[in-house]
Amino acid sequence: MMRMPTRRLLTAAVPSATALVLALGLTACQGQTAPSTATASPAGSSSSTASSDPVPATSPPPAAGSLSVSVSSPVTVSGSASRPVSCAGGLAYRASVSGAVIDGDQFSAGLVVAGYRGPGTYPAVVAVTLRQASGPVTTVAGVSRVPAVITAAGGSFSVSAASSAGRTFTGSLSWVCGS
Repeated sequence: MMRMPTRRLLTAAVPSATALVLALGLTACQGQTAPSTATASPAGSSSSTASSDPVPATSPPPAAGSLSVSVSSPVTVSGSASRPVSCAGGLAYRASVSGAVIDGDQFSAGLVVAGYRGPGTYPAVVAVTLRQASGPVTTVAGVSRVPAVITAAGGSFSVSAASSAGRTFTGSLSWVCGS
């Protein structure tokens, strides 16, 4: 009986905070649109059948993005803000939002899901920055295996983690993709 050689399984490394930010910022699809290739028929041309006239391609206006938060630490804040949220699917799902102001506090967040196969629940790598109106900044980045629910419109996750400065961020975030 011939024995096949054993293969080592390699596990993916958790990206550093810098790599996570770069991946979110460089691969987001915010603001990209596909060029239209359809043309309109010239003014004054007559046709006996409407179906033979080319019709200009139109697309629905982009949906408005938003971020909703419910945070219990380091401060208590909850609410929503309309803000562009970049979302991109493919082999990985990425979502990012920055500068969402809720009750005077500013939030930025990013999420990456490897092995994305459509809406569902996945382990994600997340990053959240909270800039409190009173001055302190709390950043948790590269937090892995955070359960995230991804929907066709956006998603949500809850996280409790300590920053490198020892401040704990505990909260739930949900987003709607759009500009």
